[in-house]
Amino acid sequence: MAENIEKKVDLIVIGAGLAGMAATIFAVENGLTTIQVGSSVGEMLFASGALDLLGIHPVEQQKEWLDPWAGVSTLSRDCPKHPYALLGLESIRRAMDQFVDFLENAGLSYRGWPEGNALLPTCAGTIKITYRVPQTMWPGVTGFKQKLPALIVDFQGMKDFSARQMVETLGSRWPGLRSRRLDFTRQVPGVDRDNALMAEALNSQEVRTDLAGAIRPLLQGAELVGIPAVLGLRESEAFAADLEGQLGVPVFEIPTMPPSVPGIRLKEAMEQALRSRGANLVAGGRAVSVNTERRCCVGVVVQQGAYQETLEAEGIVLATGRFLGGGLDASRTVIRETLLDLQVHQPERREAWHRPHFLDPRGHPVNRAGLEVDELFRPVGSDGRSAFENLFAVGSVLAHQDWMRMKCGAGLAISTAYGAVQSFIHRRG
Repeated sequence: MAENIEKKVDLIVIGAGLAGMAATIFAVENGLTTIQVGSSVGEMLFASGALDLLGIHPVEQQKEWLDPWAGVSTLSRDCPKHPYALLGLESIRRAMDQFVDFLENAGLSYRGWPEGNALLPTCAGTIKITYRVPQTMWPGVTGFKQKLPALIVDFQGMKDFSARQMVETLGSRWPGLRSRRLDFTRQVPGVDRDNALMAEALNSQEVRTDLAGAIRPLLQGAELVGIPAVLGLRESEAFAADLEGQLGVPVFEIPTMPPSVPGIRLKEAMEQALRSRGANLVAGGRAVSVNTERRCCVGVVVQQGAYQETLEAEGIVLATGRFLGGGLDASRTVIRETLLDLQVHQPERREAWHRPHFLDPRGHPVNRAGLEVDELFRPVGSDGRSAFENLFAVGSVLAHQDWMRMKCGAGLAISTAYGAVQSFIHRRG
């Protein structure tokens, strides 16, 4: 473990997904000394880069909300145990605004309508309803809204993106789309084109110039060009502007299947900005246990390779995610929280985890399993009392939410992280 990591801080955040990153951001922005423990990439490889707030409620009706704030109000009324209901609209607004401002200062600009959700075209030819999108994807939102004639390109050997499929699926909603497949301008190792390696290649001005030269003869009246989201791992906005200057029309990125280059960008931008603000990030470290005294958590045992060390803090934020992140584990009979064996809200019987039909529009009860928390985001036991006075839980590990079907994953992660950090500050006095 790095020698410069402080051994005792105000707050330890366990988890390095979006919820863990957001909790670390809000902690550092409030002047708290903070250690974050978690894997270096993990679930961020699956992130599209867009920030959802709320898109669907009720899920069984597939009702879409172009006004996410009205949707959050309705959801909080209909589902009073949903984490949003613990926060209130103003806290959620502050959380989202402060998070987007942090990303702006970290070099990632996000766009959106002032009070509404955006409709973002995806590589599958579907339309994703989301709250804020990276600047490099925004021309796709406005182009779809205005139905501008557009050229969609992909690259030979790219298995997770088909411009033709996107155009054929989306064509009825966006007339004037055309597709073309290009040879990528540089050799990329492997049979399949690797998104991250293609993005690395596009860091080169020469490669971007060659790409623009291949696209230019194909424009034929197109007022917009869409390409897979591989415009560099870091300076994507500048690279998009470079292509636009060479082509004379706006260029927009289209989210791809994992591994997600925008997810990598988001992760790296947050990490770099947090380190510059003094946060201690134990990348690759794994929390293996939590030391407790009575009803307080006093330390976290962290392992890196064969080395273990105990770190101490006044408060701990649990942002370990669900099954993919390792925060929950399912056996044949029960779902467990993996670090402290906290009580997990779940159906009483294994047979009730899933509904009879896999594609039931209501989703499955297991999707809403997780940790129940009090008004301060502290996990509670069967008696409704907090398990520990200074332990807080945030993000998808929380119960009574189905973030994937509700299209509220980022908003859930960010706003609950904000609520937990505020609770820690107020509790601390």
